[in-house]
Amino acid sequence: MSNLDILNSKNQSFFLPIGGIGEIGGNNYLYSFKGEQIIVDAGISFADDSLPGVDITIPDPYIFLNPSIKPKAMILTHAHEDHVGGLEYYFDQIDFPIYCNQFTYAYIKHKFKRIPDFEKKFHIIKSYQEISFKNFSFQLIPTTHSIPDPTGIFFKTNDGNIYHTGDWKIDKDPVTGDPFDYDNFKILKDENIDLLIGDSTNAGVKEISRSESELDPSFDRLFEDLNGRIIVTCFSSNIARLKTVISNAIKHKKKIFVVGRSIKRAITTAIEEKLIDNFEILNEKLFADYNRDNVVLICTGSQGEKNSALSKIANNTHNHIKLSPKDNIIFSSKEIPGNEKAISYLKNSFSYLGLNIISDEDDFVHVSGHPNRDDLKDMYNWVKPQCVIPVHGEHRHMAEHVLFAKEMQVPKTLLIENGDIIKLLPGDKPEIIDKAPSGKIYLDGTINVETDSQS
Repeated sequence: MSNLDILNSKNQSFFLPIGGIGEIGGNNYLYSFKGEQIIVDAGISFADDSLPGVDITIPDPYIFLNPSIKPKAMILTHAHEDHVGGLEYYFDQIDFPIYCNQFTYAYIKHKFKRIPDFEKKFHIIKSYQEISFKNFSFQLIPTTHSIPDPTGIFFKTNDGNIYHTGDWKIDKDPVTGDPFDYDNFKILKDENIDLLIGDSTNAGVKEISRSESELDPSFDRLFEDLNGRIIVTCFSSNIARLKTVISNAIKHKKKIFVVGRSIKRAITTAIEEKLIDNFEILNEKLFADYNRDNVVLICTGSQGEKNSALSKIANNTHNHIKLSPKDNIIFSSKEIPGNEKAISYLKNSFSYLGLNIISDEDDFVHVSGHPNRDDLKDMYNWVKPQCVIPVHGEHRHMAEHVLFAKEMQVPKTLLIENGDIIKLLPGDKPEIIDKAPSGKIYLDGTINVETDSQS
């Protein structure tokens, strides 16, 4: 892999996306600042029907685990699985520190409790705390998203400054954490951002961005009006959504059941961090014992994952959870591209059972955690980067981001692919100069099935 040797150059800085480009999920990026490498995020992606028997994929970590690359550290922007879920599959091979904030650590530590001294690899840092290396420094810049304590990363070098946005949106009234702070845009403006590497998921969305807190009245109304059991499915790490569902279930004196290991872990973390008040989670074996009108079930599997508890419930094969006609299921999540067929199959299965199906097409039960055009416009008006490289999105999302950045008079843009080696600084503009092998590791549960690497 001689083309990776360029990342050890003492004269230039580079960016190499390992995952997260042309896809929703699998966020995994490498920066090299004059021979000092740092990894940003370690995410997973959910496999679609094109990969039968495969549950999840992770970007192939060989690029930063091979002997020729010696990263100084890894930085985790926030605790969503598409940014941290891959870490558990190669945690034992990492011999460099992992930097993150308190909530991110609190969420992911449950994955590693069986590993002796696992906590020694983690360095918990505060927002704005500057961590310095020979050729660069970085700070975590707080933002808002659908999870507590999301951050962007501000990199400072002698040759220029870079802002890696992470996942973000402008939420002035989030359910968890502090409201979006425009002062952070001012900080970035004052620091003169040469290059912005940014979230593209909703770059083509012109509708008004809505706050996570605006969902509370909807769930209040639905829990008041619906007869029969209420099943709510959402992403397990969407702590804000879980808090909204749980608080309204308690308000309406519902008995709460939670099914799914990851969602139980998320709720446990939120309770430990005092983001959700402690409450009684009933044993799923007792599900049939309670009045149907007084039951709320919170469940993972909103993307149609075949091995999820929700799929077993939909197929009437779950050991304890059996539903009846006129029960209700609320899909409180967005369909990730590629999962449409699996989700449609799931909804049809619930339809055969006679359930009332509610999604964001039917009612106000979901808001996105990513920046729409208004949010991007606000950021660009403040920060005024000299160049934008879109990440985190399918190709069409990133192409929309490029077009919008040009509309906002950003002087330079660059559309890239996983595996591209991009020269960042110095130079009058970033450019793709080489290609590194990149690909996915396919996983069935926790079993390594196959590696698909392409150069």
